[in-house]
Amino acid sequence: MNTILEFIAGTKDFFMQNGAIGLFILSFAEASFFPVPPDIVLIPLTVISPAAGLYYAAITSIASTLGGMFGYFIGIRAGRPILSRFVKDNNIQKIEDMFARFGGWAVAVAGFTPIPYKVFTIASGVFRMNLTTFFIAALLSRSARFFMESAIIMAMGERATAYIDRLLGPGSFVLAITILIVYLIVKKTGVSITFTPAKWQKYNFVKKTFDKYFAKYGEFGVYIIGGLITAGIFGMMFVKLATEMLEKELGWLDQGIIGFIKSAQSPTMDVIVRVINVLQQPPALLVLLAAGLLWAGYLYKSIIYPAMLLTAFSGSLIIQWGLKPLFQRPRLSPLGQPPGFMAFSFPSGTTLLFTAFLGFLIFLIIKKTKGRHKMTAAAIWLLLITVIGASRIYLGISYPTDILAGFLIGVVWLTGCIVATKALEYYLR
Repeated sequence: MNTILEFIAGTKDFFMQNGAIGLFILSFAEASFFPVPPDIVLIPLTVISPAAGLYYAAITSIASTLGGMFGYFIGIRAGRPILSRFVKDNNIQKIEDMFARFGGWAVAVAGFTPIPYKVFTIASGVFRMNLTTFFIAALLSRSARFFMESAIIMAMGERATAYIDRLLGPGSFVLAITILIVYLIVKKTGVSITFTPAKWQKYNFVKKTFDKYFAKYGEFGVYIIGGLITAGIFGMMFVKLATEMLEKELGWLDQGIIGFIKSAQSPTMDVIVRVINVLQQPPALLVLLAAGLLWAGYLYKSIIYPAMLLTAFSGSLIIQWGLKPLFQRPRLSPLGQPPGFMAFSFPSGTTLLFTAFLGFLIFLIIKKTKGRHKMTAAAIWLLLITVIGASRIYLGISYPTDILAGFLIGVVWLTGCIVATKALEYYLR
């Protein structure tokens, strides 16, 4: 129990330090895969700045709704196996029955109460709930919860915390049960209550827009939404990291990681790291690029994939050529007299390149694999990036924050390349 509480406290401190951006990231993540609720950051931020309470509530509501849609698409793509990771097998049938009986109300109750929300967002995709119904239920329920929290704090100040715990803890279940009882009474007595959102002009507009969008673009449309969300989150994290680097607020992080990696120094480790470094040099990179292009062309029998792989590689070079002179951070240890932008270290060009290039290779592999092999391929990609980044730090070439920045901007570029590939597939088809 102490470990869990320490994890929650550490999570709260981390996201609190990043303000609105941290709140957005936590809200998005919690709705699809992360276990810590955004309330633990929303409430303190509103207490500190009551005037910004509605602003924080809006950020939390929007991010949580977008994260819920991401969970929905995870459910569609991964199916029941992903749901079994969060719910016992004997409860999955109960959840399916609940969705069949109550539909969007099941999502609305989970969105307003302390019930694990991500279970229901993923389940909505697994059981193919209507996307418009899911979106409206998620937006209304999450907005009701977070705006209520902020409004109470704005009215009562710090004393509101105890009331929120009661209202949105046990109280939210009481409210949900009360609504259910009223619903059953109305149904049994035969009283007719007409609720036709289809008559609402805005509802029809939203529903028609979503229906036309997914009818026209299908899987490509999912990639567009997922790509925009992913690029937005990682892009904001990069901007935040770059800002704190320029303000010299991350020295503690760099020194801590450098000290940890240096503690692993040994003759054997020196040899391993130097071999890894040789594989990062231009001759080895050109061989890797040529092999990747030949493999992609042979595997897919189409020029699209080698061309986009080359784009991922060359674009990484162009991006670092533009960003390094912008930040002009000297390297941890100068590499002789490197030309031009190579004299600077932020973001790490090597990490950026390998994140995008190897990531696109993994994307091509995942397109040909099924089931758990997809997760294995993704894990291998992350492991390779981690090893490459650690080797740069071990050799004293880059700061840890250089490596992290290279990874973040590399993911943004990789996401763009993947979405562009899906766009080419769509339009050429």
